[in-house]
Amino acid sequence: MKMWAIAYQYDEDYFWDFEKHDVTYGIESSQLLPTKELADQLIKDILSDDFVSVDIDIESYRSGGVMSYTMGREG
Repeated sequence: MKMWAIAYQYDEDYFWDFEKHDVTYGIESSQLLPTKELADQLIKDILSDDFVSVDIDIESYRSGGVMSYTMGREG
């Protein structure tokens, strides 16, 4: 399943977390967005050029929120 996240462009392991309103390490469900357009709009409206949209391909999701995923950089 393809989703999108907002990554801190200077460290590929940190992503914007919408529940914490801050950058956090690793991917969690609170960081995923359904479209690139939404990710890009949020970067423009509330964040800065320090962030980029990245595609997240979720390969598996287990109880407890454990995800297996691959990430590409589209932003």
